[in-house]
Amino acid sequence: MDGRRRMALLFASVGAVAAVLMILLPATLADGDGAGNPLATQALGGAAVAVAAVFALWRIVDGSILRSLAALAGEARVVGHGTVAARVPPERYAALSPLPQAINELGEKLAAARSDIDEAVASSTAVVQEQKSRLSTLLRDLHEGVLVCNQQHQILLYNQAALTLLHLTADLGLGRNLLQVVTRAPVLHTLERLTLRVKDGRHHTHAMGVTAEFVAATTDGRYLLQGRMSLILQEEDVITGYVVTFDDVTAELAALGKRDAVLRAATEGFRPPVANLLAAAETLSDNPDLDRDSRRAFEQVILEECAALSGRLESVTADYRSIITGAWPMSDIHSGNLINLVIARVAAAGGPAITLTGLPQWLHGDSYSLVVLLDHLVGRLGEVTGARNFDLSAESGGSWVFVDISWSGTPVASSVVDGWMEQALPDALGGLTVTDVLQHHRSELWCDAPRPGQARMRVPLPPTEQLHGHADRAPPSARPEFFDFSLLHQPIATAELGRTPLDKLTFVVFDTETTGLRPSDGDEIIQIAGVRIVNGRILTGETFSQLVDPGRSIPPETIQFHGVTDDMVRGKPKASVVLPQFHLFVSGAVLVAHNAAFDLKFLKMKEKVSGVRFDHPVLDTMLLSRQLQGPDADHTLDGIARRLGIQVVDRHTALGDSLLTAAIFLRFVDMLREQNVITLDDAIRSANMLVELHARERAF
Repeated sequence: MDGRRRMALLFASVGAVAAVLMILLPATLADGDGAGNPLATQALGGAAVAVAAVFALWRIVDGSILRSLAALAGEARVVGHGTVAARVPPERYAALSPLPQAINELGEKLAAARSDIDEAVASSTAVVQEQKSRLSTLLRDLHEGVLVCNQQHQILLYNQAALTLLHLTADLGLGRNLLQVVTRAPVLHTLERLTLRVKDGRHHTHAMGVTAEFVAATTDGRYLLQGRMSLILQEEDVITGYVVTFDDVTAELAALGKRDAVLRAATEGFRPPVANLLAAAETLSDNPDLDRDSRRAFEQVILEECAALSGRLESVTADYRSIITGAWPMSDIHSGNLINLVIARVAAAGGPAITLTGLPQWLHGDSYSLVVLLDHLVGRLGEVTGARNFDLSAESGGSWVFVDISWSGTPVASSVVDGWMEQALPDALGGLTVTDVLQHHRSELWCDAPRPGQARMRVPLPPTEQLHGHADRAPPSARPEFFDFSLLHQPIATAELGRTPLDKLTFVVFDTETTGLRPSDGDEIIQIAGVRIVNGRILTGETFSQLVDPGRSIPPETIQFHGVTDDMVRGKPKASVVLPQFHLFVSGAVLVAHNAAFDLKFLKMKEKVSGVRFDHPVLDTMLLSRQLQGPDADHTLDGIARRLGIQVVDRHTALGDSLLTAAIFLRFVDMLREQNVITLDDAIRSANMLVELHARERAF
């Protein structure tokens, strides 16, 4: 029911009520039956007049107001959908003034706003069209296949080259899942690898940023593709998708396979002549009929020929491995990232428990094939040894980085390991075997026993070809050796803890990065990190690392030292929030730091605001270095690492320095044992003596 009908009904109701009242009131007041009562007659007349009056009033309201309002509403709609020319004639609705004028003013403003919006849309559309045209031209001219995908792997954009490289005859189709046309394992592996890099913040310093290379294949397995994935990041390093470029390397790898067959035939073809020549030489040496000079000349020729053929054989073999290695796409890989991917893969399959240990290293190789290889080796070792717990670590070894799989028990016999070499690796491209992956990396593998009761399998891999992290930063100045001697002069540990051998204790090796060197003058913590050591193992997977909002700007001269900027700490938690979290992480552990007095001073000054006390026993690797190597040696982290042959990785980050300090500390524990410093109390006594001596030296 519309408004006009409701109003008419209202007027009719009012008229009816008035008429009834006019009739009933006199009848109520009259005596008797009311026959011939003049009041009744008057009441009837009054009722008729009242009804007529209500009706007349309704005609006025309806004609002058309601119908005009309805008409005005219609014209207002025209104005709302029209242009500036669409106006309501004020003279037509004089009774409703000033509504017509207000509607006209609103119409003018609406038309102006619509015009502005149209201009803005037209301008933005022109820009978008121009950018789209440029992008289309760029994509069309690219020889590489380009695809843009969201995190659900749905294709949002692609070029014609992608159709050609993927060997698709029909349209690829927007919204189609990339994993329907490309093997899923390498794509998922690469995305996970890059996600971990962003999560750890290493993409800021990594040479390839948020990009990684990989090898995949079409889902039918007929074509091999060399891919390059780059993440799409929004603010706060939120991953929204990725861009993938592809090159078809099928022909290259096919040619490589042919060269492989030729080289194999050549190497195998060398063996019979060599064997025959050696046999002839042996026959001649056993033949007494030849004269001495002839015998010697003949023997010399044969031996030289054998040596030449053997040298040729070694040369061809080396060239073959070089060809294999050079043809396979390689990139620099962080060992922590690599091993974490192995751990995730093994855990997903319900395999043995794996602990990441040791100091991270940079190596060079194909990440996906190495993950598949290490996963396969862990599985085989678990089956043969029955072990359900393995440690995975990386260790620098000069021209190689050794990836070690360690367990409690005895090494696996070489004959058993040899039987694994030709096994095809699950999920590996092209049916790669263990031998294939090792040859691609110019590597091999073996088992040994580094110490009684412990065994390991070693896989040497090429080191990175370039430096990563913060090696290019030149520290402006060294930290002062001591801030407060009392912080390092400690009481002997109590009871059982003090009597415990150092290699049986739990340690947390920690480091801080700060705005400067003077906490008493307002310098603040901007990053704190730590790593746990248990039973002589660096548990690289059990770390603490947190940026801290210092509540002040970071001086430029310190940024070049640690690389932490104002943007990186903006919005991060304050020290009052982070330090209780760190206190929980170090609960029950002995603290270790390099130049520990510096870091402890910052922690002590924040105990009141954070509500926690750091009263743990503390060992200082700088003091230990002075004790073990004398006062004149270089006791900086870099100097100690150089003497001990420890590769420096991710230097001048809190976590990187913590890991380096942990590796140094474990070396020192072994060296202290040779000086009869066995327990925690022994180490604290030695440190207290050095602190006291140093304090006296400075007093003079």
